[in-house]
Amino acid sequence: MDPPPTCPNCPERLLWKDTRETGPGKEDSWFWFCSGCHQAYVPTPDQKLRFTYAA
Repeated sequence: MDPPPTCPNCPERLLWKDTRETGPGKEDSWFWFCSGCHQAYVPTPDQKLRFTYAA
């Protein structure tokens, strides 16, 4: 599995896949979150494909 991307504002930190708003019957609308600067980032279309169903 690929590692997550790093934060644009905190290059030493990996982004977390925030799935709080996902679940059964909901649209898959996860986003990246940085625990350092507390910013959320929308994943690129490529990241959506690679990380949505990653094993």
